Amino acid sequence: MRKIFIDCGTNLGVVLNRFMHELPDHDFYAFEPNPELLPSIRQYVEQAHHPARVEVSQSAVWTHDGTIELFLGHHESSTVMPGKRVPPVYDQQIDYSAPVPVPAIDFSTWLRRTIRPDDHVVVKMDIEGAEYPVLTKLLDDGTINLISVLYIEWHHDRFPAMSRAEHDQVATAVSARVDVRDWD
Repeated sequence: MRKIFIDCGTNLGVVLNRFMHELPDHDFYAFEPNPELLPSIRQYVEQAHHPARVEVSQSAVWTHDGTIELFLGHHESSTVMPGKRVPPVYDQQIDYSAPVPVPAIDFSTWLRRTIRPDDHVVVKMDIEGAEYPVLTKLLDDGTINLISVLYIEWHHDRFPAMSRAEHDQVATAVSARVDVRDWD
């Protein structure tokens, strides 16, 4: 059994670094679509105190392979999902007028290709609203069962078009299949 940690929405790499120290016997995969954040991630990986296997991918975790538009804001608020409201605590709103095309991976297909059923897989998912379509696809095709533990930051409250009932439906379905731990 392999032990794997997958960081979806690695951002600057702070959380990846934390888990690299807490889970030294795991292999790590990091996905971050914002190319401006990759130097910070690579710096954290290079500073690790043990020789963990880390693969960094400049890709958005999504429902299909290809290219997707990334709408930039503060580094903690950029998103591939239109219509996101940014809380006033951030000093920069999302710029929907100038999207940046970024690579996207079909996370479900990637899991099916990379993970074996007997692997212990921990996923941290902080993908700024994209968690809903991504998790819905994982539920629909059964690849959700490849995940052992899911740390997740939900973003339903940032999307005026999403109802609490829609969020609850996805969150309840995921929680019925995976050990879910809220992340914020």
